[in-house]
Amino acid sequence: PVEYRTLCRVMRTIMSRISSDKASRRLEQMRRVLRTPMNIRTIKSSSSPGDVLSIGDQSITIRPAKCQELVPRLYVTDLLPQSTLRHLKWIMQKDLLGQDMFLIGPPGPLKRHLALQYCELTQKEVEYIALSRDTTEADLKQRREILNGTAHYIDQCAVRAATDGRVLIIEGIEKAERNVLPVLNNLLENREMALEDGRFLMSASRYDKLLTEHGQRALDDWKLTRVSSQFRVIALGLPVPPYHGNPLDPPLRSRFQSRNVAQLPFHEQLEFLKCSALNVPDKLLSAMLSVCSTLQTLSGTAHYGLMDFPMHHLENLVKILDVLPSADIINLLNTAFPASLLDKNEMLFDAMKRFQLPTKEKEAVISVQSVAPTVMQNPDLVCVTLEHKGEQYNLTVPGSYQQSINNYSGFVSTPQNEQLIAEMIQSHFVGDFCVVGEKGIGKTVLINEFARRLGYEVEPVMLYWDMTARDVCQQRVTLPSGDTSWRLTPLVDAALNGRLAVLDGVNRLDMGTLAVLQRLIHDRETVLFDGTKLLSADRYNEAKKLAGLNDDQMAERSMFRINGKFRIIGTAEPQSSKSSGQQYTNHWSNPEFVSMFLFHHMKSLGVAEEEQVLLNKVSGLTPEGIKPLLHFVHGLRHSSTPMVQSLASSLSTRQLLRIARRMVNSQEDNLYQAITKACLFRFLPQTVKATLLQSLRDSGIKPITDLSVNEKETTCQVNGDTLRIGNTVARLKSEHNFEALVPDVLFYENQQHLRIMEDMLKDYVLGEHLLLVGNQGVGKNKIVDRFLHLMNLPREYLQLHRDTTVQTLTLQPSVKDGQIVYQDSPLVRAVKSGMVLVVDEADKAPTHVTCILKNLVENSEITLADGRRIVSYQSAMNHRSDSTIIRHPDFRMIVLANRPGFPFLGNDFFASIGDMFSCHAIDNPDLKSEMAMLKQYGPSISEDILKKLVAAFAELRQMSDDGTIAYPYSTREVVNVVKHLERFPSEGVASVVRNVFDFDSYHSELLEVVMKILHKHGIPVGASHSSVHLAKEQQLDPLQLTAEWSIGSRIPDPIRVTRAQIKAKGPYRMKSTVCPLDRIEDRGKYFSEMKSRWQIPMHETYQVENIATGPGGHIHVSVGNPVLVYSMTTTTDSMHCVDLSDLFPYPTSIFSPKLNMIGLSDELEGQLLLHDANSNTLFLLDPHTANITEIVTQSLFKSIANKLTRRSDQESGRPFHMCVELVRNNFVVLYQQGSSELLGIDIGSGIVHKMDISFPIKSLNILSHDQWIASGLTNSYLLQKSSSAGIPVPDSLVPLKGIGANEVSAASVDGLKFEDLGDALQQTLDENTPISYSRLFTMPSSLATLAIGLPFEPNGTVKVFSVGSHSNHASVTGSKPIILPVESQVVYPTLPANVRKQIGVTVIDLARHSLKEIKLKNLNGQYIGPYYKKNSVLHAAKLGDDCVVVVDGHGQVQVLETGHFALHESLKKWKKIVGDDSSKALQMTYQRDSLKDVSQPKHGKVDPSNDPHVGGNTWAGGTGGRDTAGLGGKGGPYRLDAGHDVHQLSDAEKEAVPNEVKQAAREMNRKAFKAKLKEIQMSEHDAKLYQQFSSKVSKQINTIQLILNNVQSKGLERQWIKHQTSGDLDDSKLIEGLTGERAIFKRRGEKQPEFGSPQLLPKCFRLVVDVSGSMYRFNGLDGRLERTMEATLMIMEGFNNHHNKFKLDIVGHSGDSEEIQFVASNAPPANDKERLDVLKTMHAHSQYCWPGDNTLAATKAAIKEVVKEPADEYFVVVLSDANFSRYNINPDDFAKLLNSDPQVNTFAIFIGSLGDQAERLKQRLPAGRAFICMNAADLPQILQQIFTSSLL
Repeated sequence: PVEYRTLCRVMRTIMSRISSDKASRRLEQMRRVLRTPMNIRTIKSSSSPGDVLSIGDQSITIRPAKCQELVPRLYVTDLLPQSTLRHLKWIMQKDLLGQDMFLIGPPGPLKRHLALQYCELTQKEVEYIALSRDTTEADLKQRREILNGTAHYIDQCAVRAATDGRVLIIEGIEKAERNVLPVLNNLLENREMALEDGRFLMSASRYDKLLTEHGQRALDDWKLTRVSSQFRVIALGLPVPPYHGNPLDPPLRSRFQSRNVAQLPFHEQLEFLKCSALNVPDKLLSAMLSVCSTLQTLSGTAHYGLMDFPMHHLENLVKILDVLPSADIINLLNTAFPASLLDKNEMLFDAMKRFQLPTKEKEAVISVQSVAPTVMQNPDLVCVTLEHKGEQYNLTVPGSYQQSINNYSGFVSTPQNEQLIAEMIQSHFVGDFCVVGEKGIGKTVLINEFARRLGYEVEPVMLYWDMTARDVCQQRVTLPSGDTSWRLTPLVDAALNGRLAVLDGVNRLDMGTLAVLQRLIHDRETVLFDGTKLLSADRYNEAKKLAGLNDDQMAERSMFRINGKFRIIGTAEPQSSKSSGQQYTNHWSNPEFVSMFLFHHMKSLGVAEEEQVLLNKVSGLTPEGIKPLLHFVHGLRHSSTPMVQSLASSLSTRQLLRIARRMVNSQEDNLYQAITKACLFRFLPQTVKATLLQSLRDSGIKPITDLSVNEKETTCQVNGDTLRIGNTVARLKSEHNFEALVPDVLFYENQQHLRIMEDMLKDYVLGEHLLLVGNQGVGKNKIVDRFLHLMNLPREYLQLHRDTTVQTLTLQPSVKDGQIVYQDSPLVRAVKSGMVLVVDEADKAPTHVTCILKNLVENSEITLADGRRIVSYQSAMNHRSDSTIIRHPDFRMIVLANRPGFPFLGNDFFASIGDMFSCHAIDNPDLKSEMAMLKQYGPSISEDILKKLVAAFAELRQMSDDGTIAYPYSTREVVNVVKHLERFPSEGVASVVRNVFDFDSYHSELLEVVMKILHKHGIPVGASHSSVHLAKEQQLDPLQLTAEWSIGSRIPDPIRVTRAQIKAKGPYRMKSTVCPLDRIEDRGKYFSEMKSRWQIPMHETYQVENIATGPGGHIHVSVGNPVLVYSMTTTTDSMHCVDLSDLFPYPTSIFSPKLNMIGLSDELEGQLLLHDANSNTLFLLDPHTANITEIVTQSLFKSIANKLTRRSDQESGRPFHMCVELVRNNFVVLYQQGSSELLGIDIGSGIVHKMDISFPIKSLNILSHDQWIASGLTNSYLLQKSSSAGIPVPDSLVPLKGIGANEVSAASVDGLKFEDLGDALQQTLDENTPISYSRLFTMPSSLATLAIGLPFEPNGTVKVFSVGSHSNHASVTGSKPIILPVESQVVYPTLPANVRKQIGVTVIDLARHSLKEIKLKNLNGQYIGPYYKKNSVLHAAKLGDDCVVVVDGHGQVQVLETGHFALHESLKKWKKIVGDDSSKALQMTYQRDSLKDVSQPKHGKVDPSNDPHVGGNTWAGGTGGRDTAGLGGKGGPYRLDAGHDVHQLSDAEKEAVPNEVKQAAREMNRKAFKAKLKEIQMSEHDAKLYQQFSSKVSKQINTIQLILNNVQSKGLERQWIKHQTSGDLDDSKLIEGLTGERAIFKRRGEKQPEFGSPQLLPKCFRLVVDVSGSMYRFNGLDGRLERTMEATLMIMEGFNNHHNKFKLDIVGHSGDSEEIQFVASNAPPANDKERLDVLKTMHAHSQYCWPGDNTLAATKAAIKEVVKEPADEYFVVVLSDANFSRYNINPDDFAKLLNSDPQVNTFAIFIGSLGDQAERLKQRLPAGRAFICMNAADLPQILQQIFTSSLL
């Protein structure tokens, strides 16, 4: 009515002018009475004994209460809705009938309020208990307590209620563990119960009857106790299902009468809201209620996946609207029902639009303007002024103005944080709330600022998963006298003293434990375990008043007032936070959790705000220095890709502050390094690594490219009281009394460890706590101990394990003289004394245990189990007591953990609280550092052996990182091998490494991989001294004297020599790349001339042109079309490729270059001299820098003339030549055939000498610096240098006799060794014979020629001896020979014309008169035959004095050792590596055997129970036995897998089976095989066909199965089951043990899933294969269809027997259809035939399908279909060729599809490519989402990366 609205306006005006609280309350009461609607009844709650209470037609007489303080107060309001009255009437009926009641309904306080309202109306005393998973029988019946040294039984709530006639309210029935509540069955049914103290509770009627018959004394003697007739039980619970919990036990359920207590009807709820908020328009209230009711209705529909809306929160929301009318409705509703956190925003928006509520209001910031005292100066209240939309509103909230003026807290105010604080104050106005945000975002800082402004003292309460209800509310202790007692927890202490309790990590606490706080949160009332009752201030005052008691008397009755200032703030991480751990995420699907708090979502700061925080918190930081970091981080945070979002969680604001401080304080740190360090880049899955690198590139953040920075040597020095590591300096710890605790370990310094310690020192100086993460055995402990030793820091050591609890982490309880005594753990001792706490194996402890370290690190506060509290120095100044432990300022923590993920399968400590620490990834030392360290462990071990070990283990580690093998071999294993070799040098490395790899002896596939790597690096595991495969030698005839040479004239003709300076053009920078060099050592399996081989990158158009060498093992290979030069050494693991296309742009024309090369020496070592024989152009090339310089040796005019005549010179067959015999002095000679001009070029000095001679030159051979042999058209001449010439080239010539023009092909400049010369001539030479008087030649007429008497003497005669004939060795004809004078050998590359022979080299050894042919191998170890065009190319060069290096047309480089003496020395070293001959008999032998002989093979009996059987010969499917079908045994007919663990017999014992038994087993095997084929209707032809496919991928199938097994295994770890009567003693139950309780043990077991909890679902894996026509068309080119079929077979076989964890379906696509079903998830192929049918179908479809491609449509359909079925995770893998352009597929469209659904992990694997199609396509797709698999063997590794990326 108009009159009513007018009266309301007048009343509001009056209230605004009245400050009296009393008058305000009266006016408020009057206004409520005026608005009371007709359907709400006013109830008088205060009644007297004898009064009659009537509800409807039911009445009950009110009985007097013995203990008035136990009667509930102020639960009955003046206005009760009709639905409430109906519930109360029903309760009254049950009470009158004497029946117990069960109020069932959704979460919320309504059920509890009904029970308490009824008890208040009827003046009934109440006993209340909230059940949890920790509730035991003793909590219900009787608990033992020790008083005065004697154990007494203390009645608990059920017994007290029964004997005193009270109402027992049991809340949370579904929370109690099974078999706990049945203890009440008899009490509920017959009102009888046997008590532990010997008494027996008896129903009132029977007791009264016995009392009449026998009297009171007899009943007392019989220990009978009367159960009051007024005793009632009201149970409160949730329906299970659909809610989480344990269902009601049928016997228990049958003893209750149930009542469904749903939410209030809409109209009653609306009227109630109108009464609660008079200033809020009715239309708005109706719309808000409609939205909430709609969401509540949808929650009952499983399709929407929506939880209950907490309707009771509406009252709080409208109270806020009542005082803040302009508040945003969407924000308020999100506070009560966090739709954004539950991913239900869209549903909330739709409901609001439906009822015309604004969903997107204009941004209007609400802020806190001021905090002032209240008008009445109430010390527990403050007046907060909020400003919103230009209006100011005053809120009176709990707080303390006197304390709200604390010192500045360091909080950086930003608009977002200010708005959040204002919203928190709104919630604070009406109750408790929870702040939700990702880790490290600043929740704790924000709450501390909130507390500071309102004058609160903060009481942090760290929550963890296995925290019990006692740990939350009240802990049991013993007094010094030995008596048991109870200690209040910080939460209760905060409630009594009006502090702000911050529950840190409410999402970590088990819901069954958290639920015990519901009454405290909703009603500000609770009952503790010792019976203490805490009441809100108004209820306390009311109870005290009605009971006529004072405070002391109330305290005697264990009744205490909760301070009105008390508030609870929870903190939690959102549902998407991986760091929370999977076991915690169910809180966000639990409506009971949502009903407890109002929620505030703290989001990441914006760029500008985060920049403001960083600049304020880090002095010296500039905006320019931090903007790239912020741009990168916010790009990650706003990405829709799950992998990118997971990276963003590692870069929280807390982590950014740490990065900023490091950047300011260490100029050497760059942003790239800081980011990768914070993300633990080293241990990220490969796909996530690729994503991070792509994001860094997109943000312009690059790594340091200055090699000098990376290669700078780090040193460590201690000078006085300072320590310097690298450029970081720190002051050492001063004198202390803990010298014995300073670690001192054997430590060999290396560069990598020193760099790590320098990095640690930087963080330590900044005050950071450290986290070191790495594989096992990488030296984490050694590094930490060395670091502490250098710093002179004492340490306390704490090793965690799976059984570590929060209690044992801080204190160790024990019993001494009947009293619980707590001994300080290393953590507490370190905190007290300022030592460094080293926490080892942090990943082994549950994350909910290690999470308590967060408070210690962040706030320096933690509460111990004995009640003491660790606080910071600042906190101790304000509140210091005997129970406080002040954290020493020097206290630090260094935490060690293994890397997260496979294969360690520990708990992810880094993801949980890693951002609290400065993280350091500890990897195995690099090759150089590991070598330096191993040399110190094994100083007497040869460097070659150490290099082999380091290289082999480095590759094994890389394979582990790639997922090829599981075990990450570490430095620890290498060190142990080296220690063994150092101590027992006679044992070869090949045998000692078995100490490491024998673990893998029973995994044949893995062992094969490991052995292959060891052999590759020259560790001959499995070889013996007899494993020597040297080429066979053929005996040559003795040397024959074939000619005598002499000087023909005594008078030499002069040579005109002119000198000029070399002119250089350049240098020019060429394009270059660095390629990996994957070297294979050829002496891994056996010893031969082959030393090593590797492959240079070859495209199909490349043509190998030449090979050259240089000092220091440098090797250079030139390639044509295009012109490239590859440079490498025999020891490095990379090669430099220089592209010379800019110099030679026409590689296939007449202008194509013909390059000759030679490596230079001395100061030019490593550089290369190139000579183009067509243009006579010289180039000096430095392959490392890719700089090339043209060397000009002629005038410009002549150069132009030569270029003009170059074509005619080529056509006339007059090429240019370069003689390199004097290259050791960096001297070469150039000449043109048919020219009379020679150029001697000294590269080192830059001088060129031109020599003009009198005849046209046909060939030139250099014998020494002083004598050259030049051949003309008919004669040969000696060019010699006179002693007085003063020039480095000959200056005269004389004719030679006895030597023709074409006789010499090549000559050496060195002579044979003395002993070799005698052996070659088969003569005994005089010791004075000069060695240089001999030279080796090659001539067209012989294989090798030896000239004695060179260099020429004026009157001397040179005798020429020859051996062999080219006619007998046609394969060497035309090849360029290699002369090795030191070994008296001539080596010819061999290119046989006979296809049955292999290419190789032929070695002529004059000293041993032998010839041997060494066959070359390809990279697979097979001998190379001339079947292919490129096999007709073979180039060779001399490498050192005793080796040659060859390169074939395929680009395979091979190093051969041919020298006899060198081979002998190498064989000795090789045998030393092999070790002592294992066949040598020892004095004592021991061999384990089964001691059982095999008999007749048989199938064996079938065990119906399928129990495992080990050994024996009875049961089929056993392992490690004999005769029967099984696994791991011997003598059985065939393998039979019954699903049990395999016990493997050794190979030796299996080989010892007699042949006749083997034959019988083989025959039985064939018979069973044919029967199996018949059973599955598979022909032998099909079986062979299937075997062809499966044999190729059998190893990969085993690898996939290993991967899947490990994916499963993490979820199988057992848990502690508490409250057991046997097992391990539970430390938390020691007091119960002292009092005599039995259920004080715990044991490991498989914990049954809670009813209503989400089912453990399998992972859905959908494989999309391309079976389009292009697959069949190009299969002959690159085998893509076969590779697809092999991959499909791998998937089918690998996923077999894993159907319970993985649902696999395989679909194909082609031009016919986008979805062709090959394998359905509900019908996987059961046998080989069905799998073969799948492959046949794929092949046939690809052959006959219609042209076209449906890659996009198929991928979209797969993503859509895979999510239709509930699953744990979803995977879609698309197998396709990269032929997108053929079908006009836009890669950008495909990229969008891969990221289209965040819940589906979609990946593409390209198995076919024309050219570099796949690589180019991969670059355009999201990083980490695409893979190239051109070899089916790589598929398991790719799958490993796919699975690990989803686990990040």
